[in-house]
This record gives sequence, C-alpha cells and structure tokens, in this order.
Amino acid sequence: MRIVLISLCFALVTITATAQSVDAVFTRYIDYSGGKQQLQSVHSRIDSGTYNYGGIEFPFVSYAQSPDHYKYVVTFNGKYFAQSFDGQEGWKIDAFKNQKQKQVLYGEDGKAMANEADVHLESPFIDYKQKGYAATLEGTDTVGSQHCYRIRFIAPNKDTALYFFDRQSGALLEKIAVSKNIELNGATLETTYTDYTDVKGINIPFTVTHKIKDQTVLVIKVKGVVLNPPVDDSIFKP
Repeated sequence: MRIVLISLCFALVTITATAQSVDAVFTRYIDYSGGKQQLQSVHSRIDSGTYNYGGIEFPFVSYAQSPDHYKYVVTFNGKYFAQSFDGQEGWKIDAFKNQKQKQVLYGEDGKAMANEADVHLESPFIDYKQKGYAATLEGTDTVGSQHCYRIRFIAPNKDTALYFFDRQSGALLEKIAVSKNIELNGATLETTYTDYTDVKGINIPFTVTHKIKDQTVLVIKVKGVVLNPPVDDSIFKP
C-alpha cells in the first residue's frame, strides 16, 4: 500500500511539474514576443512581402482582423490568387487556373482552411487552457543547431501539432502538423520561423519556411508589417 501511495504521489508531482513547465515555456515565448498586454493590443494587421514557390517569387499582401478574419492576395503577371475567411465562411479564387468565380467553403471546410492559415491574431498560447487547448511538454530537442523544448499542443477540435521553442530566448522555432490543404494530400508540414524583427515592441518572424520531408515548398518573406490599421469588414466577405 505504501508503494502504491508513493507511486501515486510521484505521478501527481510529475504531472504538476509538467504543467508548470509548459506554462513557463509559453510565458517565456509570450514575453519574448512582446508581452501579453502588447500582443492583445493588436486588433488588425497588414503584412506585405514575397512568396517563393518553386523558385519563383510572388508579391503578396495579407490582412488580419481580430478575432479570426483574414485575407491574402498573391499576384503575378497580371493574375492573382486570393483566399479569405470572415469568421464563418471561407473562400478562394485562383486566376492562375483561370477561375472566374470565388469558391466558397462553408462550415467545417471554411474553418479547416482558416485553421491551416493560423488566422487568429492572438496567440493560442495566451490563456490556452481557457480556450480549450491542452499541452504536454515532451522534453527537449533541436531545430538546426538550436536547443529547444518540444510541446504537443491539442486544439479543442483535437487537431494536434508539435511546437518547438528556443530554450535560451523563448522564441518559437518550428511547428510540425498534418496539413489540411487538399492539394497536399494530408502531408506533414514542417514550418520554421526565423528573422524575428521588432515591430512596435512585438517580435515577428519575417521569414517563414514550409517544408515536406525536408523539401522546401514555400518560403514567405515579410518586408513590411502595419499594426492596427483600419480594415473594412467587407474585404473578407465571399
């Protein structure tokens, strides 16, 4: 009986320590990013830069508005690709494929597209338990030559991702998750975040690289960020 009690106590201590460690990692990341108050002060954002896909660079502009509205537009040689989500429905149009009408995505399809794009302005790691997320610290790892903490993060809809945070700075280095993009056929997407840049007190990764099985499929280079600009709701609508 004593052995059972000791084992139970040890298990409870381990669970508590893990929870505290996860919270500490998230807190350090939030502090590195600019702090909870500063991050929550951002209600809209416009980014511009380039997408490098298959060695070809495309200029892009993306719009985000709290809590979960977003739109991005990629242009090249007079044609464009646009994708958007208005909190309820998503849509996209690909003029590169000579599409003339928006393809509207309803219900779960629209939400899946939005989740794929990580559209929420507020980090899910802020007050994650209240938002219905669960997290487990799985130990330490490396991303390139950087030592990091590896955390398994489970969303309220049970979608799961691995996140890797730098042990020194607290910065988010990498995310690994199964892609919901239909064209990627359920491939595991490895996303790395580099070139963090301070924009009015908020650290933003200016280079985001997407890989599948170590093969680079997309590199996003941010060249400019505007925080809290006026954004009209109508641009997100189907």
